[in-house]
Amino acid sequence: MTAVETRRRTGLPIATVVVAVITALGAAAQLNDPEVLDRFRRDYPALHDGEWWRWFTPLLVQSAGWGQILFNIASLIVVGVIAERRFGTLRWLVLYVGIGLAGEAFGARLDPTGSGNSLAVCGLAGGLATLLVLRPGAATRPHAFVVPYYVACVAGLGFGGIVGATAAPTAVLVVMSVLLRRDRYTGVAFAAGIAALAAAGALAARPDQHGIAVLCGAAAGLLLFPPRERAGRTEPPARPAL
Repeated sequence: MTAVETRRRTGLPIATVVVAVITALGAAAQLNDPEVLDRFRRDYPALHDGEWWRWFTPLLVQSAGWGQILFNIASLIVVGVIAERRFGTLRWLVLYVGIGLAGEAFGARLDPTGSGNSLAVCGLAGGLATLLVLRPGAATRPHAFVVPYYVACVAGLGFGGIVGATAAPTAVLVVMSVLLRRDRYTGVAFAAGIAALAAAGALAARPDQHGIAVLCGAAAGLLLFPPRERAGRTEPPARPAL
């Protein structure tokens, strides 16, 4: 572990925990009563008719069933913990909620009856990708691995369905497992951020809402970047005792 890796927020990632619990409760509710999904998913005619809660309730239910439930909650926990320790709780909430709600706007055209919190998780991944590009020397190994792996999952699904969603992240797993064994991996972290953003850009051009959400998260990450790290300052190494 490098000196940079030891200087991390180590407290409970409270936003990640709370949002994951709320999301799990939403999934449990829809499994217990299928009408919950119909009441909470995207429905823009109903929204325009006064069902205002549909702006945010699609983030609480998953329209594709068990597979989406398990993947999205697991992704929220893994990506969320890393993002909260890099951005802090307040910035995490701004990024997750902001991109999640913005995603409902372009979801109107791309998936008008869907639901799920993946767009919000994509926002977190996009913000983390920005950090990999701008501050690769501050990245932990989990940070450098999870960002391209998660983007490979959503891009693989978008381009190749289940086969793509299996093959793309498997390739990332193999390559990054080798590259991140090095003592110094700044270049690997930088390349991982660039690759993740490039894949998101290609996905957005399809168009696909997940690629758009990653890019929106990356843009938001520029604004939410911790001021000390934005300036490129790092703590000086400790002087040896005389």
